Amino acid sequence: MEVEAAARGAAGWLTRYALPRSGRTLLVAIEGATGTRALLLPLPKAEIPPKKEWPNSEGLEVFALRLDAEFHLGVRLRAVPFADVFSVLAEDIARQVAEAPDPKAAASAMLARIRRWRKFLAAAAAGLSIEGVRGLVGELLLLRDHLLGSLGPSGAVTAWRAPLRAHQDFQALGGAIEVKATTAKQPQTIRITSERQLDTTGLVFLYLHVVILDERIFDPEQPVVGERLPDLVNDLRRRLERSPESAEDFEDRLLEAGYLDAEAHRYADRLFTPRGEKTFLISEGFPRILELNLPSGIGDVSYSISLPACEPFAVKLTTMLQQFAGGTTTTEGDGGASDA
Repeated sequence: MEVEAAARGAAGWLTRYALPRSGRTLLVAIEGATGTRALLLPLPKAEIPPKKEWPNSEGLEVFALRLDAEFHLGVRLRAVPFADVFSVLAEDIARQVAEAPDPKAAASAMLARIRRWRKFLAAAAAGLSIEGVRGLVGELLLLRDHLLGSLGPSGAVTAWRAPLRAHQDFQALGGAIEVKATTAKQPQTIRITSERQLDTTGLVFLYLHVVILDERIFDPEQPVVGERLPDLVNDLRRRLERSPESAEDFEDRLLEAGYLDAEAHRYADRLFTPRGEKTFLISEGFPRILELNLPSGIGDVSYSISLPACEPFAVKLTTMLQQFAGGTTTTEGDGGASDA
């Protein structure tokens, strides 16, 4: 940060405007003595929320400060491992504060985003698990290779609901797609992590889309075959460049999914190549556990389903994409193999 270099060794705080084109004032600040990065929101003293509402955590600290005769609500990043995160955090909070109609709403928006970031930093400390990486790769492959073409940038990114903790990974037109990624050589089972994932209640249609991946350890001395998760993310960014709103929405959802560029090196050692895809229409008789069939007191169910047992419900990939984009409605499985 430019302001960080200028503040080094200086007394007090060095600030600059974070929202130069907005009617709302927000300051990026550096404390010269410590080099601490912060965001400062000037507020009337009466509009600073009480301390009991401040969402402090190990990574973030909310504080109040009087600077140049003005009161400010501030947030600083105090976890060194997340120093590279601050610019992203600042941009995210700035977008929300810029839309606030008054100081009270600006303070509420700032604290709401800090709560969101607190949860993210807690999860990001360990990074995505390998299962989480595979799952995200599967979702992004479907998004890039199929849904961008059938729904367009805005529709495809909006439909990606997995980062928002929806029951299914993609949702549109009253229907949904649940994506599962596997690296098994001859996958026989797929893990379902909730009794709601394959529940069609309230849905016009529901598909299970299985992405079969080849996974290898990246060797910089060998020819690159496949894509690493950061490569896939950056390719999607390039494809979304002409749709700024979709690109911004995509970045928000990446963040919600637990992916951050500052941590991309954690995911740079594995290469993924799609080996095939299987698509199934969820309908009566599909092997699954439903919430309505569970005994009282039982919940948070995870279980495995046999892929051979799902074959009678197999449909072509094009069938799913057509319906998801608003084409012909399918009520029964095609009985044929999925497009690979």
